[in-house]
Amino acid sequence: MDAISTRLQLDLWWFSWIAFGVAIPLYAFLRQPDPLIRWHEHGNVSTRSFNGFDLGVMLAYFLVLQGVLMLGTKPNSEAVTIEAVHMLVDILLKVMLASFFIYWLMVRRVDLLETFGLTRLNLQATLIWGGVVGVLAVPLVMAVGAVAKQQLTQFLGEVPAQPVVEAFINSDDPTFKIVTIVGVVVVTPIFEELVYRGYLYGVTKKYSDRFFATLFSCLIFTVAHAGVITLLPIVTLAIFLVLAYELSGSLWVPILIHMMFNLVNVVGMLGASSTG
Repeated sequence: MDAISTRLQLDLWWFSWIAFGVAIPLYAFLRQPDPLIRWHEHGNVSTRSFNGFDLGVMLAYFLVLQGVLMLGTKPNSEAVTIEAVHMLVDILLKVMLASFFIYWLMVRRVDLLETFGLTRLNLQATLIWGGVVGVLAVPLVMAVGAVAKQQLTQFLGEVPAQPVVEAFINSDDPTFKIVTIVGVVVVTPIFEELVYRGYLYGVTKKYSDRFFATLFSCLIFTVAHAGVITLLPIVTLAIFLVLAYELSGSLWVPILIHMMFNLVNVVGMLGASSTG
C-alpha cells in the first residue's frame, strides 16, 4: 500500500510540473499581444510582491519534495516506530522552512502583512469567514474521505491507517500525544498555508491566473499529503482553502479552517485511542 501511495504521489508530481511547464510559457505568450491583460490582479490575493526569483525558489523547494518522495520508493526492511522525538523533528523542520520563506521575503523588503492580507480582516471577520467556510468544508471533506475509503476498500481490501495516526492511537506516551497535537493542530496549518496558499498560490497566480494557480497549488498540496485513501479528501480540502483565501483575501482564514479540520481529526484519533 505504501508503494502504491508513493507511486501515486510521484505521478501527480510529474503531472503537476508538466502542466506548470506548459502553462507558464503559454500565459506569457498570450500576454504578449496585449500587455494590459492582468489576470493575476483579479481577486483579493495580492501578487505584487512576487517576481521571477520566487519561481526559482519554488522550483527548488519542490525538487526537494521530489527527492523526499523518491526516497520513499526505496524498500525499508525495518519498520520505524514513531515517537515524540520524530514529531519534534517534524515540527522543527516546518518552523525552519517557514522561517526561510519569511526571511526570503523580508530580505527583499516585502510587506508580509499586505502580501498575505494579515491585516485585511479584523478578528471578528476572520472568525466569521473561517467558521462559516469551515462548517461547510470540514463535514464535506470528511464525507468524501469516508466514501473514498469505503469504495477503495472494496478493491484493495482493508486499508491500514496512516503511520502517524496508527502510532497516536496505539501510544500510551502522553508526551508523544501532546507534541503530535501541537504539531498537527497549530504548527502544520500555519506552515502549510504559508507555503502552499500564501507563497505557492501567489507566485503561480502572478504568472498565470486564479484558475490555474488553484489547480496547480491544489495538486502540489495533494502530492505532499496524499495516499491512495486520502487523495480525494485532500483535493477537496485544498480547493476550499484556496477559495477561502481568494475570497477573503486573508491568509488567516485558510489557516483557521485548516486548524479546524486537523482538530476534528485529532478528536477522532483521541476517541479511537480511548476505546482501543
